Amino acid sequence: MRAAFHYSGRLRTLFVAGLVIAGLACGKSDPEDEVEPMPDRFEPVPLTVNNAYRLDVVIFVYHDGELSRVGTATSSSSTTFSLEPWMLGQSRTIRLFGDPIGSNESARTETIHIQPGQYIDWRLEAQLNRSSVSVY
Repeated sequence: MRAAFHYSGRLRTLFVAGLVIAGLACGKSDPEDEVEPMPDRFEPVPLTVNNAYRLDVVIFVYHDGELSRVGTATSSSSTTFSLEPWMLGQSRTIRLFGDPIGSNESARTETIHIQPGQYIDWRLEAQLNRSSVSVY
């Protein structure tokens, strides 16, 4: 009789363990528990320039001690550019410069450090010294 009891105890343990394993295998994972892939360091960084200034503005990026032309932001519109990885340099630290066509004024940002996967939004105001930059 004692051997039969010992055998049924093992069977019960195996049955419970099987149920636990089956429950874990069939359970849904929480999307918040999933790890997002790391952003690619060699992807271009989007730069959106919202130009509320009265003139077109030529946009430059200052990186690694040199100034590179990005393009022209049309007056009273929004323009999106792609900053290639070489424009960010090894340190990924830049400054943006805006040179309005036909004006002695200019706009510039403070030093910005860009992490992979981020994007830049630069708002050029009607008075350029009131312009702002955001990194998301």
